[in-house]
Amino acid sequence: MAIYMKYAALNGEVTAEGYDKWIELQSFQWGVGRGISTPSAGGLSKREASAPSISEITVSKTFDAFSPLALKEAIGGKGSVVKIEITRTDNSGKHIAFQKYILSETMMSGYSVSSGGDRPSESISLNFTKFDSEYISIDDEFKPTTTGHVIYDIALAKSS
Repeated sequence: MAIYMKYAALNGEVTAEGYDKWIELQSFQWGVGRGISTPSAGGLSKREASAPSISEITVSKTFDAFSPLALKEAIGGKGSVVKIEITRTDNSGKHIAFQKYILSETMMSGYSVSSGGDRPSESISLNFTKFDSEYISIDDEFKPTTTGHVIYDIALAKSS
């Protein structure tokens, strides 16, 4: 299993088929939350929920050719399209995506580097205005079928 990211037209060092020049990620973290209040009296009809709070996506990766480009983006990059794909491998070793994210108007809101004497590791936070999340079921013969698709525009607070 591997996680790959394509950040606009900027290149990484991946050479895997279908992901040439993408960026390999070590981790991916993201979440959605909303406040829900349930009064002690009044039952379910009195429950209230806030609008969802969509967190930024935080990824980690090892230092590579994308690193100076990432720093430049963090300092003052413009909104870009970013793709993140979580993959598994088939019997031939080819990577097949089972979860895809497309992020619109993405900007780096955080960038940090750390090292304990080995190859540096980076943490990157991504802020975006819209996401397209697609889950792809892969059967025993590695045939993909989309089984879940969510598109949400944060600026409009609207899903489609």
